[in-house]
Amino acid sequence: MEEYSVAFQIGRMADSFEDDEADDNDEGPAIRRSSLSDALKNGTAESHEAAENVHFVKIYYGKIDRDLYQEMVSGLYHTYVCLESLLNSLGPKHFPTLHFAKELSRTEALKEDMEYWHGTGWETDPKCRNPSPAVKDYIDRMEEVSRMDPLLLLSHAYTRYLGDLSGGKVLSRIARRALDLTGYDGLQFYNFESIPSAVAFKKKYRIALDELALKPDQMGKLVAEANVAFALNMRVFEELDVRGKVPGARLRPVREALSYYDRIIDQQKNQNADQQAEEAKCPFGFKEGPNPHNKTAEVNVVEAIKVKEQSSRCPWPFVFFHDPYQGMKDWQTWFIVGIALCWCWSQL
Repeated sequence: MEEYSVAFQIGRMADSFEDDEADDNDEGPAIRRSSLSDALKNGTAESHEAAENVHFVKIYYGKIDRDLYQEMVSGLYHTYVCLESLLNSLGPKHFPTLHFAKELSRTEALKEDMEYWHGTGWETDPKCRNPSPAVKDYIDRMEEVSRMDPLLLLSHAYTRYLGDLSGGKVLSRIARRALDLTGYDGLQFYNFESIPSAVAFKKKYRIALDELALKPDQMGKLVAEANVAFALNMRVFEELDVRGKVPGARLRPVREALSYYDRIIDQQKNQNADQQAEEAKCPFGFKEGPNPHNKTAEVNVVEAIKVKEQSSRCPWPFVFFHDPYQGMKDWQTWFIVGIALCWCWSQL
């Protein structure tokens, strides 16, 4: 019952004071912008952890098989050729503030790495020209979402680029030592020459994510697709495990990776249906207009969306029966509190 105590409600009001003040000065929509960067980070946490537990990723921090590393570079090359072709075509129109082609592009760097690992003329080598089955599945998915909903390409860009920036320096040092390389020879993929500070750039990127004008369902879809991107990346590493004859290694079916999106979207639809049913259950029969007592969350990844009190709502003091927080914000409450304090003062 702590949530119904006065101290708890006043604490909540104090915590939200700055946000409420910002909302009052905002002449835009009455829906508070949720944090897409937090939603992506929290909504992909389990997938991120699972990706790090793939055998190939774990041995990356130990002994690296030279042949498998060459295959990994080939996979990265085909992945980025597709991703960056789609981003250059669709990014400027659908998410221009997050299209950092100059800073992030990896295709040219990977061409240098391909030549280092596979030699001059690698472009005509059949084993370099054609992507592996798992990489092909990844490419097919990116091409599919580019047709279905180009905004979802942002999920793949987020998953790849921020991961590359976060671990690039560490991974390049490990590979350089394990493979006895010099400088960035064979490691140009990890060399972001146009980004002096990875930390500063990632902060800039996350701010741009949060400033996107999105509908709540779009945010949920982006998080769902980011989980698909993680799963497809895991399949690429699992394929390397299978080729390396790792005991117990298996390549999960592609439908399992793609099911992340469908499952999360289904959950989102069910939750929206439950929300609509709940909105009709105001105990005092006030059913029209937005329900100011509702706290909406999208599939455990999107922050609550608050609705301003501009339409029909439960009147004071009945609101205290099912939303004491809202009741504590009403002027009538503080009018009564003021009278009570004046009376107490007069008795001293």
